Amino acid sequence: MELTAMAAAVASISENHSILIYGPPKSGKTRLVATAAKIPEIRRIYWFDLENGVETLLNMGLTPEEMAKVVVFKLPDTRENPVGIETMLKVFSSRTPVRICDAHGIVGCVECAKAGASFSSICLRDCKHDELVVVDSGSQLGDSALNGACKGQDVAYKLQLDDYGTAGKWLADILSVVQQAQWTNFVFITHELVDEEEINGVKRDKIFPLMGSKTFCRKVAKYFGTVAYTHMKLGKHAA
Repeated sequence: MELTAMAAAVASISENHSILIYGPPKSGKTRLVATAAKIPEIRRIYWFDLENGVETLLNMGLTPEEMAKVVVFKLPDTRENPVGIETMLKVFSSRTPVRICDAHGIVGCVECAKAGASFSSICLRDCKHDELVVVDSGSQLGDSALNGACKGQDVAYKLQLDDYGTAGKWLADILSVVQQAQWTNFVFITHELVDEEEINGVKRDKIFPLMGSKTFCRKVAKYFGTVAYTHMKLGKHAA
């Protein structure tokens, strides 16, 4: 396709976007993203909650109409049960709707199916420009990927090079979908990694989005169209 033809094609459709919000704890990341529910043009928000951020949503003064826009997928991710990476890989790779049980955050949960428990569904390929997919947080998703790579090992097991490689591939598979923003809009929330690096013989701290290994953290931002850093300034949230 010639560039002129591509420009015409892009101009004829609504553009999707991907955003990364990162910063220290309690700097207003989740609250900032949740204000998307106040935007009239946003019809639906699919919120993947790996860190119980839904508590913020429930206590920030959203109206019933604004809260009704948000579909929450609770993913109770732990070291022994890395459901976060397992579920997210299926969501981001499936071409058909994915059913996630509300109790455990598991795709196609057999236990909940037998009990007749509730499920929530999503298909990224059916999402539109007026919808938003939120992952809270990418930091916990990175931990989940590392835990998933060594699942079944003893608690004292030390990660090997292959484990880091596997976790990095899983995260890259998910973020490559975000990078394209082909079907809808994405927002990832992460914490920060403060790492020292040397530039021209001078050592200084540099802040990276925290997701997975230190090596992967250094390239996370490249997958997003917009990157914002949140912090506290004079006792107030700033970005």
